[in-house]
Amino acid sequence: MFRLSITLVFTFACAPLIFAQEDHQYEGGGFVGGSLLAGGFQFPTAVSGSEPGTSRTVGVHYASGYHIGARIGENLGDFWAADLEYSFANQPLRFTNLSPNIQSLSLGHSIHHFSYSVSYLAPVGLDRFRPYGKIGFGGTLFDIHGTSKDEALGLGVKLRDSWKFTLNWGGGFKYLVDDQTVLTFDVKDFVSGIPSYGLPFSAQLVNGQYQPGLSRTGRLHNVQLNVGVAFRWNEW
Repeated sequence: MFRLSITLVFTFACAPLIFAQEDHQYEGGGFVGGSLLAGGFQFPTAVSGSEPGTSRTVGVHYASGYHIGARIGENLGDFWAADLEYSFANQPLRFTNLSPNIQSLSLGHSIHHFSYSVSYLAPVGLDRFRPYGKIGFGGTLFDIHGTSKDEALGLGVKLRDSWKFTLNWGGGFKYLVDDQTVLTFDVKDFVSGIPSYGLPFSAQLVNGQYQPGLSRTGRLHNVQLNVGVAFRWNEW
């Protein structure tokens, strides 16, 4: 977690230098919207220390929620742009069939996206309306709220926050209200692995005590729909 955090900070600090040119126009602003995850997942999870072939199917379910964020970017000529972005989403989490005694465990849960993206703005012959596509990368923190961690620990389940490397892609459009004000709309898909939340790949039965596990596979698609406003300036 610490190494990933340092890597992200270094990347975000250096990213504008990669594209540094003179007389570029900068944009900064915020956005709000909805954050959607592709429903639930079912993971057959082996149980070691018990009869061979024993397993449990553990469910991981994400609720949709609101999100807010901020973005700062640089227009790189007529057709290209780059931006740094942070967003926070409130998306409750629920485990099912985690152990023989825990059939459902609901948790307060937030998702923090940190990303760097490059956009291509399509020339459509309209000065104030610019559609664009974008692609980028970054890191995502899957954050279980402190009270929920305490409640889970009281049930014998030790959970922690998880970081995942994330790729993102999407598109949208900008509408230039005036020389300084821009309205934005976009849709983005953040793609990552399934977070572990501190659970091992297999469950264990130790001295009669069941220790939950999660045999996670596949990809998590977190789709954001955003509307926002940004402001432009010519120099730092």
